[in-house]
Order: sequence, then C-alpha cells, then structure tokens
Amino acid sequence: MKRKITFFALLGALLFSCKPTPSPKLSLLVPSGSPLLALGGVISETDYEVTVGPDLLPVAFTKGEKDLVVAPITLGAKLYNLEKSKYQLGAVLGWSNLHILSRTPLNDINDLNGKSVLAFAEHSTPGIMLRLATKDLELEITYFKAVSDVGGPFINKQYDYVLISEPILSKVMSTLKEEVYTFPLQNVDGLPKIAQFGIFKRPEINKVSYDKFMSKLNANITSLNNDPKSYAESVLELDPFFKSLGVDVIEKAIPRLDLDFKAAVDAKPLVHEYLSYLVSVDPTIIGSEVVNDSFYGG
Repeated sequence: MKRKITFFALLGALLFSCKPTPSPKLSLLVPSGSPLLALGGVISETDYEVTVGPDLLPVAFTKGEKDLVVAPITLGAKLYNLEKSKYQLGAVLGWSNLHILSRTPLNDINDLNGKSVLAFAEHSTPGIMLRLATKDLELEITYFKAVSDVGGPFINKQYDYVLISEPILSKVMSTLKEEVYTFPLQNVDGLPKIAQFGIFKRPEINKVSYDKFMSKLNANITSLNNDPKSYAESVLELDPFFKSLGVDVIEKAIPRLDLDFKAAVDAKPLVHEYLSYLVSVDPTIIGSEVVNDSFYGG
C-alpha cells in the first residue's frame, strides 16, 4: 500500500509540475486621456499606473522599471537618441488627435493670425505641433500642463481658441449650449502624418506576456472603432476617468481619437517621415538625427 501511495503521490507531483506556469502580469504606465481609452478594454490585464500630464513619463523611460510605457513618439525617440532610454517602440496607437476648438469657424490655420490661443503640453507633441503649424503666424500662445486644464477657460469664455484633444473635446462640447467649431491640426498643409503616441517596451520584457498583450490590444482598438457605444459601456466602470466622461461622451469621442494599432515594423515608414520632418525643422525636438532601426521593436 505504501508503494502505491508513493507512486500516486509522485505521479500527482509530476502532473502538477507539468501544468503551464501562468505568464506574469506586465507593469504599465499610461497617461490619462486618449491613451487610457485606447487601452481601456485590456488595462485590467496589466499592473498599471495612470499619470495625468507628461511629468512622470521621462522618469519612467530613464528608470526602466516598467515593462511598458505609453508615451509620445517624440519623447521616446528623443530619449533613445540621447541614450537615456533603452525602450523600443512596440506599436503606434494614436495619430492625429489634436484639434483647435473655436467659437468662429476656421477654414484655414491662417485664420488664427493675430489671435490668442490656449494650448497644453508645450514641450510634448501637442505644443510642438501647434508651434510648427503656426510658425508663420503672429500668435499669442498660453500653455497649460494637461489637456484637462484647457476646457474650463474655454467654457468660461476666457479664450475663444484652444488646442484640445479627445475625449476632453467631446466632454467640453457636451456642456456647451452655443455652437462651436473644430479644426483638426492634421489639416494644416505641409505637416506629415502625426504619429502622436505609442506603446514602448523595455528590452527585458517577458516575450510571451508581451505578445499576448499586444495581440489583445490590437483587437481592442479594432473593437472600439467598430462599435464605439458598446466599447464605451464596457469600460465605464474600469476607471474613474471613464466614469467622469460617461457613455455618450466616450462614444462621440472615439471617431475623432484617430486610434489605429500599427506594429512598429508596419508603422516605421510613417514614423520615419514624421521624425525626419521634425529633425529638418527643429533639431532640438528629438535631436539632429532620426533614430536608427534598433528603435523599432517587434
């Protein structure tokens, strides 16, 4: 009897040891706003931290502790060029989600000449692209830190023109009774396709967990674009930010978010064109050279 018990005990231990070990959860830093919405349906599968504004992102890149960092392409490229970051671009997620919200129609960016504009994120993609889009204009620009800061002054009529992005744009519009207008910054002649933000991975990341997560993230972005209402309903309770927006605002915001998952290898031509443009007009943005091929991860 003792032999049988020993045999079955050994057999059970062997079978138990053969069970696949679950992949560890990846750690993630993601900014609030459109990046958080892009990951909303899969965020709970990570050990995530949400940041408001750009301040924590450079620190995350230089420390290298997070498996994944969602951040502006310009920031990831600049720190990579300076050898302050080893994070590689995994995929571009957000493209041209930058809009001028105004009380009078803008037919052309030149209609802003002589105006005062409130904007956000002076040294990140929004501020950079507004500056480049209006470089030939006489324009007074005031910068606040985060996109969530610019809505109130517009609602209170302190400014008639603000640079804003979704979903805050739809949130502001939902509170106004007056007619307002939007002008996509991407419509400015001469600007390349704006590769706004992406998801970056540290080189030591668990590949199995990473591949699984990226596959689910790709499907998540497809799902939100195909059925904005169902997506809005599904993420509402996942984060206080989503709840503060509400289903109607999220649903209306999604078509203007310009979210499109493109793996780094597929996005490379567009990213290269975008970064080359930045280097040509202002080498202080990411450096005097475009990042090399090792910047583009799998």
